[in-house]
Amino acid sequence: MPPAPWPTPRSVRQAAELHAVLVASGRLLHPPSASHLLNSLVNCFTPTDPLHLRYALCLFDRMPCSTFLFDTALRACFRASSGPESPLILYRRMRRTGVCTDAFTFHFLFKCCARGRAHVLLCQMLHAACFRTMLPSAVPLVSNPIIHMYVELGLAGDARRAFDDIPVKDAVAWTTVISGLAKLGLLDDAWCLLRHSPARNVISWTGLISGYSRAGRAAEAVDCFNSMLSDGIEPDEVTVIGLLSACAQLKDLVFGRSLHKLVGEKGMLMSGKLVVALIDMYAKCGDIGRAWEVFDALGRGRRPQSWNAMIDGYCKLGHVDVARYLFDQMEDRDLVTFNSLITGYIHGGRLREALLLFMQMRRHDLRADNFTMVSLLTACASLGALPQGRALHACIEQRLVEVDIYLGTALLDMYLKCGRVEEASLVFQAMSVRDVHTWSAMIAGLAFNGMGKAALEYFFWMKVDGFQPNSVTYIAILTACSHSCLLDEGRLYFEEMRLLHNIRPLIEHYGCMIDLLGRSGLLDEAMDLVRTMPMQPNAVIWASILSACRVHKDANLARNAAEHLLKLEPDEDAVYVQLYNIYIDSRQWEDASQIRRLMEERGVKKAAGYSSITVAGQVHKFIVCDRTHPQIMEITAMMEEITRRLKSVGYSPITSQITVDVDEEEKEHALLAHSEKIAIAFGLISLAPNLPLHIIKNLRVCEDCHSAIKLISRIWNREIIVRDRSRFHHFRDGTCSCNDFW
Repeated sequence: MPPAPWPTPRSVRQAAELHAVLVASGRLLHPPSASHLLNSLVNCFTPTDPLHLRYALCLFDRMPCSTFLFDTALRACFRASSGPESPLILYRRMRRTGVCTDAFTFHFLFKCCARGRAHVLLCQMLHAACFRTMLPSAVPLVSNPIIHMYVELGLAGDARRAFDDIPVKDAVAWTTVISGLAKLGLLDDAWCLLRHSPARNVISWTGLISGYSRAGRAAEAVDCFNSMLSDGIEPDEVTVIGLLSACAQLKDLVFGRSLHKLVGEKGMLMSGKLVVALIDMYAKCGDIGRAWEVFDALGRGRRPQSWNAMIDGYCKLGHVDVARYLFDQMEDRDLVTFNSLITGYIHGGRLREALLLFMQMRRHDLRADNFTMVSLLTACASLGALPQGRALHACIEQRLVEVDIYLGTALLDMYLKCGRVEEASLVFQAMSVRDVHTWSAMIAGLAFNGMGKAALEYFFWMKVDGFQPNSVTYIAILTACSHSCLLDEGRLYFEEMRLLHNIRPLIEHYGCMIDLLGRSGLLDEAMDLVRTMPMQPNAVIWASILSACRVHKDANLARNAAEHLLKLEPDEDAVYVQLYNIYIDSRQWEDASQIRRLMEERGVKKAAGYSSITVAGQVHKFIVCDRTHPQIMEITAMMEEITRRLKSVGYSPITSQITVDVDEEEKEHALLAHSEKIAIAFGLISLAPNLPLHIIKNLRVCEDCHSAIKLISRIWNREIIVRDRSRFHHFRDGTCSCNDFW
């Protein structure tokens, strides 16, 4: 046996050999030997290996109790990034066995609690126990871990009180509390403390700069940097990373380049995070060439962060195919990689590629996060992609992601925007937690689907549940009133919003009320509201007036509304078409011809109407008189059958909808060849009799098609859901959810 003092092990293997020697010699229970062995083992074990921590704690269990050994065991837990469970068990054991605690005991306890996010009340009890037993001289050793612990728990008030209780504050304490408050978003408090700090350093300044950048207050981050330079403090790598984020937000390429130059002049280490920040800054500032140079020189490697920055940059610039090329070149992809490219596909309107990439992500055993699912559901909602949305719902049901209030709201919004009110209601009822956004989404969806009275009922129950409606909620409820001609209710809620909830009406609220008054035939009252509203009317408001003028045959007011619209949107074809139709309806042939000439002079062309229907996951698009579909023969036969059966129940085409000068037979044929009728014919021959037909139309459904589809839904006993550019129409048993008010 070697003489004391024992040799110091340099590896876990050597510590195990010394352990064996001490056991064989009977010296393991000798306090100096035990302390030396455990301390050496903790110093040399691998923190990421759980077996090493387990070995250290098992060894500790066989040793005599002492404060030093307990502190060493706590240090082992901290080094191994252990949660608070094991350290707290050790602390309770200390108390039970009567072993005295010291400053190091609480120092490591607080650090473990901060890392493991222990229960708040337990941390506060430890804090109290610490100051009951600590000598004043030990306060500096525990005060900073206490502040750090409260910051990690998100308890800014407790962190500030712990700081205020320190009798003599050193530079570390000032830095810890300033950086902590900045991290928690209390930037004004952090800035106030920094100004009064007697020991400002690069860490405290950097904490505040990074806090401003994270909060989106980029200009203040730059001002803070200038103050730091005036204070004589030199920036480091972390400071530059925070500033590069601010540059990316401000799109200040000149300042970003100067920071890149500063990195070279100061000889800063080009760490992975700094390289990523540089690439991200250049990409977001639009200098993708310089971003590529940095990536090519420093960013290529197995770690995905720099690749992700390049992919995200190309996606934000709309170059999704280049981003996909980089994606295919990567060896190691993570969740951020997939999310960036999926978002790029969604913003480019390429939902199919986004969903295929989502499936590929699942094959890579990467668990989708809520950001991915919400983005995909939002895309499905905007495109009316019901089958894909249902597939995503199935993934949610399989617990592939944690369901939260945002995901639930996105899911019900998807169903509502795909016309599936019943399924949206089931999702809404199944949500254990709802907020005002969830209620507002449900009300807006019901309004969009023409179910105004149901929307009012949900609004009533929302208030019963104690939720305070906000500005968005009132836009939804006024839209419901507008789409369902609930005039008295609309007036009531418009006044309630202002008087009861003190919500100042926005232009969207005025737009809903003007639309409601116009639809109800109260054009003079609608114009009075236009003239008295506190802001200038926009194109949406004048378009509502113009649409109401056609319904209620007011050509003079239509001319006035069109003049305002053409000033705001001179290239909008719908304005010319609406005014032309109003003149035709009023038999003002010369004025109608003048509109035609004006369209030709300005090069404005009427947008081609089309309708689409999804069958077996494939979208089929049709235009008027379409003869290009592979199944055109079967479609034509079904359209002839539709025409025959419609006429047998008394249907008569509304030929006044055709404004060109042709005979009645040609007008009738043109009406029967509208794109939505072709899409319905294809749906009838392609889908099982028990399935509803989902039609999406890019323009508003015409009056003749609306009348015909009502009859088709009764004759074929089919539910037909048509989503036009302004709302849903649910046709069942010869009626429509809009009650012919659209």
